[in-house]
Amino acid sequence: MLSILIPTYNAICTELVARIHAEATRLDIPFEILVADDGSRSEIDEINRHITTLSNCCYFPATENIGPARLRNRLADQAKYQYILFLDTDVLPVHPTFLADYLQEAIQGGVVCGGFCYQRGKPSAQHALRYYYGIHVEEKTAAERNRHPYAQFISMSFLADRSVFKQVRFDEAMHIGYEDTYFGILLEQKHIPLHHIDNPVYHLSKEPSREYLRKIRNAIDILSRNIEKQRTHVRLLQWYTKLERCGLTGFVARIFQITQSAIEKNLTGEKPSLKLFAFYKLGYLCRIRRNSISE
Repeated sequence: MLSILIPTYNAICTELVARIHAEATRLDIPFEILVADDGSRSEIDEINRHITTLSNCCYFPATENIGPARLRNRLADQAKYQYILFLDTDVLPVHPTFLADYLQEAIQGGVVCGGFCYQRGKPSAQHALRYYYGIHVEEKTAAERNRHPYAQFISMSFLADRSVFKQVRFDEAMHIGYEDTYFGILLEQKHIPLHHIDNPVYHLSKEPSREYLRKIRNAIDILSRNIEKQRTHVRLLQWYTKLERCGLTGFVARIFQITQSAIEKNLTGEKPSLKLFAFYKLGYLCRIRRNSISE
């Protein structure tokens, strides 16, 4: 009935697997849990291998990093049951009926997204940006997400009929960043049903702000190389297109170059400005696009 697929990279997922395994066992349903590693450090790989002591659990190690899009596609190919539940490794279910709630809402030939949220608390200064951005921008109710369901697709936690992956795949050219957005675009183009429900996982990420900014820049680098695929669906690209039409991308790029250090100081501090963060992403995109055009 249910294949639970967890791609992991440099993260210990034994607690997540144990919780999911316990509920699946209580439900008394046919299930499998497949964990695929993406070239983690040896000490983390050694810990994650312990999940194979649980029934119906498999662990697939890797010697190289191939990226989340390719890893998810490989896991989907190996799944044997009708429904596939993808979970990121840095999550934990909020409710004890997590699997049951998903299965109750399963759509034959379609996709269901449960959403995610963040545990409240005061973050340390070095983790503040990820925390506040998650709570104020990313965290949304099902009602909010269902207003524009395909634009709100996130692969952190979703249930899909396995047949969906015969029509839609994660774009491996994206590698890291915005591959979720493009997957949502493809679902919409193929007219695959997508519904959002309130069945969240806690997103446990505690990325240091400097590391988070590095990942954002990498993601925008990839987005810039695939701009036409997502120009109409990514808000950052919509703002960039408006600047482009007004001939202002060069001006914004210069302002960004002048202010980048000062903005990064704010964003890596205790009280990061989300408005500055939005400008940071737009300014960085303008700069790299300008550089690529001039080369």
